[in-house]
Amino acid sequence: MRKAEKMSELKRRRMRAIALAAAVLASGRLWAEEPESVSATFADIAGKVEYQRPGSAWTPAKAGDSIDKGTVVSTGFKSSATLKLGEATLFLKSLTRLSLEDLVRTSGGTQTKLYLLSGRVKADVPREAGKTNDFRVRSPTATASVRGTAFDFDGMNLIVSRGKVQYQTPTSQFRLVGAQEFAFISANGTVAPPTAVTPDADLSQAAALADQSGIQNFAPPPSAPPVSQRKISVTITVQ
Repeated sequence: MRKAEKMSELKRRRMRAIALAAAVLASGRLWAEEPESVSATFADIAGKVEYQRPGSAWTPAKAGDSIDKGTVVSTGFKSSATLKLGEATLFLKSLTRLSLEDLVRTSGGTQTKLYLLSGRVKADVPREAGKTNDFRVRSPTATASVRGTAFDFDGMNLIVSRGKVQYQTPTSQFRLVGAQEFAFISANGTVAPPTAVTPDADLSQAAALADQSGIQNFAPPPSAPPVSQRKISVTITVQ
């Protein structure tokens, strides 16, 4: 009889443990945080800048305008725009077209995904204590994935002004690019050795910087090449 009572008590304890685990799981699901979509805001406008929301016509941009996921931004000749995306700042040079692919935030940080169709951008992505700021810019030929850095990127050529970046090709050939260094993808798809640049250097000097590096086969910035020519994919990650 005692043996049967012990078995019954063990069974009751097991059932209580299962019920408690189920309650905890249900509570976790109930309170799990859903990613929150956020907007980007135009902080500054110079010249002709427009944006196009999905299914809408092009709209002239004004400082203070907010745009959401799926919006395309375009800057005209001798024009520029500055976007605030959470704590990050993105500066769009003239003749740039950029799509906002994803902008989400949780208590753990933010995730930003942008698509650079043409032109050039400069980004400043600060580190946030206790949070992750996952900031990615991709182009027809490359992807820049960064955290806590500042860089100038045109889809093929890179200048890092703060932080350290791993510049990598699909064949896993890579080089580390540090602050005040320039690197580019050569015509054969390899990463040229980084070279030092002055703090005021930018990618308008890319061809000259490549000449100074002594590396041949400099690849000029792409302008949306045909699909058949999109053979290079580059990933940039901060170390």
